[in-house]
Amino acid sequence: MESDEEWIARLRRTALEDAEDITPRPAFPVYGLDAPDLGLGVLSSLGHSEDTSDEVTLAYGDPLAQDGPHVSINTALPTGGQGDASGPLRRMLDEEHNRIVDHAGVEDPDAGEPAVLSCTNTAVDGEVLSGPIYREGPVWTARFAVAGVVVTVIARGVEPGELRLTAVQDLRPYLDRRAEWIARLVEAHSRRPVPELPPAQGVEVYRILVTELIDFQARTQQAVLAGRLPRRRVGDGRLYGPMWQRAVRALERGTGVTKEAANRTVTSMVNQLTKLAERAEWFGQDEALRQAAVDETIRYATEGGQVPSQAAQLAWELTWPQGAVEQTQRWLDEWQKWAANR
Repeated sequence: MESDEEWIARLRRTALEDAEDITPRPAFPVYGLDAPDLGLGVLSSLGHSEDTSDEVTLAYGDPLAQDGPHVSINTALPTGGQGDASGPLRRMLDEEHNRIVDHAGVEDPDAGEPAVLSCTNTAVDGEVLSGPIYREGPVWTARFAVAGVVVTVIARGVEPGELRLTAVQDLRPYLDRRAEWIARLVEAHSRRPVPELPPAQGVEVYRILVTELIDFQARTQQAVLAGRLPRRRVGDGRLYGPMWQRAVRALERGTGVTKEAANRTVTSMVNQLTKLAERAEWFGQDEALRQAAVDETIRYATEGGQVPSQAAQLAWELTWPQGAVEQTQRWLDEWQKWAANR
């Protein structure tokens, strides 16, 4: 989960890299928006392969408007696996849902129905081309092959029938507008209210942190298994750091250890529970067992002393951070015994 500061730093770092790489011009045609008229476009990203640019994305319209209009046009060199486009296109929809969270701090509502894959036509410099399109409410993405490149369009608030594309002869004006584009995104970011930490005392300080990270991990795993990208939520990354630091401070105060030692303990505790969520089936299937495992792990890490899962806790100390396969299996076996005996 990326914090606000990391997101802004990445934007600025990418802008500097793009400014260096845009000249000379990419050795392939780049396409932009001919219609509808959404004003001047901006170079929003470059993709790289070794020392050359192999994809260019131009953006048009309002990046902060959830209802649009906004269009991104990605021109890329074809890769070896240009087969079924449905998977990549579906993930492009996920990317657009995540973009509006990053740029505007709002979440697209659940469409209620699965995204629909069909076919669409558009004119590229006057030539009508057909390609697959995935549509989900006001957001859609389509792909076309033209002049030895693959052009992918991601749009919101624009009807596919309005779309017209044209080759862009000079990318320098698009790059020149990038600084203003980034400044607008950063300003919008700075105006967002800082989310408040949910109130917590005692063991709840640790439980809230663990629950947040396990939930994020579960959403990520579910998306990956479905061939999707995990949908970000408003607040992802903005509360994670403060939650973590609150847990470290609580452990410092409660046990008198140094900040570094408290951070190591919190790290070990969180890593054990997120790994358990990933590796133990019962953790995701039995709410009572999951809560008991969380409670005992927190208690062992923060208070010491005996807990029913003592053998598993000790096995974890041998497993983390770089335990061998046999040690990891022993740790899982101890947790399995604990679960079977409850």
